[in-house]
Amino acid sequence: MAVLDHKEEARLKGSPICSGIAIGSPLLFYFSEDEIPEFSIPKTEIKNEVLRYRNAIEKSRKEVVQIQKQLELDGAIEGVMIFETHLQIMKDEQITFELEAAICKKMKNAEYVFGLFIRDYERKLSMLTDEMFREKIRDVQDVASRILRNLKKSVKLSLAEVKENAIVFAKDLVPSDAAEAKKTHIGAFVTEVGGKTSHAAIIARSRGIPYVSNINLNQIDLKKGDVVIIDGRNGEVIINPTPATLSAYQALKNQLKSNLEKLSTSGNLLTETLDSYKVRLTANVEVLEELQLVHKYRGDGVGLFRSEYICLDQNRFPSEEEQFEIYKEFAKAANGLPIVIRTFDVGGDKPGDFVKINEANPFLGCRAIRYMLQNPTIFRSQLRAILRSSVYGQVKVMFPMVSGAFELLEAKALLHEEMKKLDLEGIAYDKHIKVGCMIEIPSAAITCDEFAKHCDFLSIGTNDLVQYSLAVDRGNQIMSYLYNPADPSVIRLIKMIVIEANRNGIPVSVCGEIAADPRFTALLLGLGVHELSCTARFIPIVKNTIRKISIISACQLAETILNMHSYKEIQKKLSEEYEKLVPQEVCHIVAN
Repeated sequence: MAVLDHKEEARLKGSPICSGIAIGSPLLFYFSEDEIPEFSIPKTEIKNEVLRYRNAIEKSRKEVVQIQKQLELDGAIEGVMIFETHLQIMKDEQITFELEAAICKKMKNAEYVFGLFIRDYERKLSMLTDEMFREKIRDVQDVASRILRNLKKSVKLSLAEVKENAIVFAKDLVPSDAAEAKKTHIGAFVTEVGGKTSHAAIIARSRGIPYVSNINLNQIDLKKGDVVIIDGRNGEVIINPTPATLSAYQALKNQLKSNLEKLSTSGNLLTETLDSYKVRLTANVEVLEELQLVHKYRGDGVGLFRSEYICLDQNRFPSEEEQFEIYKEFAKAANGLPIVIRTFDVGGDKPGDFVKINEANPFLGCRAIRYMLQNPTIFRSQLRAILRSSVYGQVKVMFPMVSGAFELLEAKALLHEEMKKLDLEGIAYDKHIKVGCMIEIPSAAITCDEFAKHCDFLSIGTNDLVQYSLAVDRGNQIMSYLYNPADPSVIRLIKMIVIEANRNGIPVSVCGEIAADPRFTALLLGLGVHELSCTARFIPIVKNTIRKISIISACQLAETILNMHSYKEIQKKLSEEYEKLVPQEVCHIVAN
């Protein structure tokens, strides 16, 4: 495939993941097999970077020792001696000291510093005329190649330290990449793969970072000085725009910002329909700072705190005490508003190096509640931390990806055991803490009458419900056309869940991505869902929509859509009804 000429304006069309306009310079967040990456290391991570270098040396040493053993078995004693030289190079304390000092001084990744050091070392050896030293260069090159290979296998590129207005181009993004990126510095994300409901995409949307996927990076020859425009509304990537294009997009970016600011003024208005039907509008959060937006927009609390992100950030399961301090801080910062803490949902596209799972299909394997029940020590630690934090606010606990009532009852049994232990220890907690679970698997939706008997509330996770109901990997770009929350089967499952929740007198909310999409708002209210939990920054948009509809018209819309037979028909109807409610300039800032 031909590479686009970077000297002229070039346009590529991808899939829109997160709406918005970004203008900036490219940052390549990947490297080829023969390329040595270069990136900055935060001061707090320098010790870990030095440790990574030491681990690579140790792994390389073990590989050489294994080669020696094989050569010895083959009777190749001279070969054993040659590799003894390799071991001596790796054991050279002076080299190790100088290299570790260089990592600390330059605050760069070990591969880059090691590459500079080796090139300098080779240069010095090449100046010597003795043939023995010239031969040593080959040994050094061999050793260096082995160490670099092992370093690259453990490399973890970071977006924590980047220049402002960086347009990040990556093969793929994991949730921790999107989470650790500085919002003030990252302009947008562009990837080869990734779906609208991948957890990296959800985080990008929650932080308001434009995102386009399905772009073939092999088509692009990006230079450091290039200007790039990302249009997250339609998935367009523009490289080296003409002055006219740049001016037009700068004006559009300013206009979209102004439109969003106008919507944000609705913070003091009540979240109710035209006929005064009150709706609870809560937020999905990962970090403490997002609570500021919840208060600013007068949200009704936190409908989903994704607790696993404290693990992904630290790349380990925090201790009970560490978790307690985090949950306590969240509970206090909520200022009396309810906060639903979802227990660790690890696995799937949120594996983490600390989760020791090796599965062919992790989305159908040991993730979320399954993993926690198989690792009760980790689970009990989290439950204790949540319980202890409950005296500092209106804390609730929620279990994810429960496939049957037996898992819910097992999880609740562990919770009650920890409550009894806290009683014996004289540690305070909310003895009437509310317990709920997520309905995101068809088996749970079909038997939700059983769940409703044992829960204080239910929350519908539409992202996974769509994935599992339609048997479509939500991150599969090829099959993305089949992944659609407007599918009739999904709509009917939501209605089924609401009916059973109402029958048992417990509230039900929706916390999936469609809760943040105002095109679905009227439908969800009409189906009987009266709590929506969305990314905090979308609260003004959803609230604006709620205030423009009546509950009667919403029920009529739901009845009409329940009788439709295709997602295309439903999508068209939802878009038509939404466009009747809001002006065109507001439609432009709705997430695609």
